[in-house]
Amino acid sequence: MAAHLDSALAAMAEEFNQRYEEKRCLSLIHALWQSDRHSDYTAFRRTAEIAAEQLRRAGAQQVEIFPCPADGTSRVQAWTMPLAWEAKDAVLRVRTPREEIVCDRSVEPLSCAMWSEPTPAGGIEGPLVVIDDPAALSSAGKRRLNGAFILTGRNPRGEMKRLASSAGAACLISHFVPHRERHADDTVGWCNGWSDDAGGWALTANDSRMTGFMISPAAGARLRRLAAEGTVFCHALVTGTIGPGVLPAVTAVVPGETGEEILLVGHLYEIGANDNASGCGVMIEAVRMMAGLPRPARTVRILLCSECYGSYSFFTARPELLRRTVAGLNVDCAGEPETEGMPLLWHRTPEAFPSAVDTLFRAALRATEKVPGGRRARESFHSLSDNAVCDPLAGVPTPILMRAPWTWHTSKDDWSQLSPASVRRSAVATAVYARWLAEADGEKADLLAQAAADEARTETLSERYCGEDEEHLPEERLSFFVDRCRARVLWTARLGATRAAALAGGLSEMNLSALLAPEDGGEDERRLVVARRFWGAPTFDGIPFDQRDGFADPRWASPYISATYWADGKRTIAEISALVRLELGKQPERLLSFFRVLEKAGLVSLVPQTDRTAANG
Repeated sequence: MAAHLDSALAAMAEEFNQRYEEKRCLSLIHALWQSDRHSDYTAFRRTAEIAAEQLRRAGAQQVEIFPCPADGTSRVQAWTMPLAWEAKDAVLRVRTPREEIVCDRSVEPLSCAMWSEPTPAGGIEGPLVVIDDPAALSSAGKRRLNGAFILTGRNPRGEMKRLASSAGAACLISHFVPHRERHADDTVGWCNGWSDDAGGWALTANDSRMTGFMISPAAGARLRRLAAEGTVFCHALVTGTIGPGVLPAVTAVVPGETGEEILLVGHLYEIGANDNASGCGVMIEAVRMMAGLPRPARTVRILLCSECYGSYSFFTARPELLRRTVAGLNVDCAGEPETEGMPLLWHRTPEAFPSAVDTLFRAALRATEKVPGGRRARESFHSLSDNAVCDPLAGVPTPILMRAPWTWHTSKDDWSQLSPASVRRSAVATAVYARWLAEADGEKADLLAQAAADEARTETLSERYCGEDEEHLPEERLSFFVDRCRARVLWTARLGATRAAALAGGLSEMNLSALLAPEDGGEDERRLVVARRFWGAPTFDGIPFDQRDGFADPRWASPYISATYWADGKRTIAEISALVRLELGKQPERLLSFFRVLEKAGLVSLVPQTDRTAANG
């Protein structure tokens, strides 16, 4: 039966490969990239208009630019929306010992940190001080920073920004580059967040203000040489505004016959040709290829927005769309060349909400291996971008096609790094996946149910889920993943499968109580249940640093995201701990303490197991 699914998808892949228009798709990606690389809210509005117009030309209907709040205070689930930032001129100069321009935003848009505080009309001036180890600063050393221009090789977000702000520094300059070992000395890193929290992101109303610049390691080395030779004075001019505004999200549909929807989602508004102009162009081209076909049973919706902030905001405002959305696909970075060592990469849905869409997308990628340049794709555990709707409380299983390029968040993520063959394959696979789901009836759903059941073989699960140091899955993890395969098969009833229950009946159900271990917690962990008041990734937005019990912000921390997804208002903390351990192969640390931090912020309630029904009401 799995072969029947593969055969059907191969025929669809061949059709979409013929329908694909390479010049059109690449031109759109280039236009999105050229707009977004300037990376302020003016650019975002321009990019949204480009995307909306291209969707109209593609044949999409109900094209809309949805206004997400950008006021620095609005809460969308556990996230706080950013402030709007409009940037015009941004120039950093050395005044003495001799006049020279260090960087200019009109030449390199990445040279001004996002949400950099505008300066007074004439700019600001101060001495240059090199700081790479804030912990080593004496009280006298910190006093020297008042009014200074701090130069560092560290990431300027978080600790460095808090230091600069608390010391009264005038400006923060960094030559930090992500994955520095990969890059030449002329690369400029992109600072796309200005939170006081190293694990935070955008600037909110609670964050300190600071003028900031990003320069290349070569420019940083030159400034360090000047500073070693004597006193250096710098001047900075940044014009623009920070304040309440609008963060646009673009949505449109390819209409279906029923009220159910399939979601294609991804983020605009980042500076790379790969990250993520490529993903947005791929999805718009997939919409165009589908728009000319006969109307399917289900509507296909596309949502292009600010990463995380836009998708949380949109679906918080329109929860009825979540209720009628069957499944989704997140496309984030779709243009990296495929090589033997670095093939196309995708991430599965979380095990807390398993779905046969993983089986379907795996098969869609197999069906596109014959596209020139294609090869066997690699898959990995759940990862987060705009697919937070795959939290069980949101209810939309959404795998993600994502392989961050080696040029991630740097000036090198440019047009030269884009592979037309990878873009084509990604567009075809996206269209195959979305169209199959839009068309799926009971007969097709039964094919998917059988294919999902076939994946429960021990050798398949071991190959897919073993850790780096494991040859075979331990018995308890094997039992866990067989149970998750069972849940994937049962999910196909959502599409109308008639054989789901029968096929799932051949797969064993996990006995969670038998899998609890001493490391999963003591008496409190075994009696307390977590009742959530949000869906998606947890954050510590608005929680003071001294009330976090030593935890870093968890929005990108897999163990705590996984634990959050497992928290369904019925499971105890010990059960959640066991499930995370089985899913990820590692123990989440101090899980009760973590949930207590969230409880203080009003995001969850911890209630005794006997009271959980009332708590969930």
